Amino acid sequence: MFETPARRFTWLIVVAFLVGPLLATAVAQEGDIESRLVLYASHPTEMIDFFVDRFNAEYGVEVDLVYGGTGELLARIRAEADRPQADLMWGGGSHTGASAPELFLPYDSEALEGIAEELLDPAGYNAPFDAFTMVIVYNKELVAEEDAPRTWADLADPKWHRQVVHANPAVSSSAYAAMVTWLEIGGWELVEALANNQIIAESSSAPFTQVGQGENPIGVAYEEGAFRWLDSGRIEIVYPEDGVALLPGGLFIVRDGPNPNAAHAFADFVLAHEQQEALAEEFLGRRPAHKDVELNPAMRSVAELNVIPYPDEEAAANREEWLGMWRQIMIRTR
Repeated sequence: MFETPARRFTWLIVVAFLVGPLLATAVAQEGDIESRLVLYASHPTEMIDFFVDRFNAEYGVEVDLVYGGTGELLARIRAEADRPQADLMWGGGSHTGASAPELFLPYDSEALEGIAEELLDPAGYNAPFDAFTMVIVYNKELVAEEDAPRTWADLADPKWHRQVVHANPAVSSSAYAAMVTWLEIGGWELVEALANNQIIAESSSAPFTQVGQGENPIGVAYEEGAFRWLDSGRIEIVYPEDGVALLPGGLFIVRDGPNPNAAHAFADFVLAHEQQEALAEEFLGRRPAHKDVELNPAMRSVAELNVIPYPDEEAAANREEWLGMWRQIMIRTR
């Protein structure tokens, strides 16, 4: 049959009418990245700002930042659960998400294919941006090298009575990870022995800051914080010989957050090879999670450490019970 221009025009309208909604659905399923992202972060501002600026330059997404301790931010997200304000929580460890699955979404992405297998979250919530260990730091002006502790158990020596700064594990995820590590090494007996000598701080930055400034001789700190003071020449870092856990840093997508596509894009972005290389180059003390990115040569490799397994699922499931037991120990030892 001969097709007139009018008939051809009619068919185009019909095709557009039928196909248009399908194309729109496909675009919606892919997900447009929103122009805004709300990020709750407990990491140092200089590192957060570095990667936020790079993300904004590539995607044009404006990022609203809220800083706080891991415990504080987790409590805030829980309080906002009926009307979530945050899109991402950047801080804590992999157990942080698993300990509150009602607050976060599982993270499933091709970006995980580049991440070292041992850092993947068995519960599926974490986008493991980096890895760290807990270390001992001491002030070289206050502690002689021959007297310096070499193991966690050494911190229980009576000569360090009330001289070891440790963050509150109820508000600091890294401090909680340290406590779990001690449980793995020596059980509650070791935790209580260490508590006798501890000064409890309400910030995870307090141990390395106070030791660096000479306020206290010894601290229990996360690795990157300790390295911030290394160039000062005032402190020494000790990787305890009785064992350290290699812990993935935490990055979690908030359930029902206002900008879910931007949140997922940010997680993918910071796990990518290019950003992981930048992490290793720019931030001494941070261990990249990407399996193809080399560790900064100034840091000790995993092969040089006595790395012990960390019970992620058990630590998450028993967090409140274990913190309650820790509080009772602190009451007994004060």
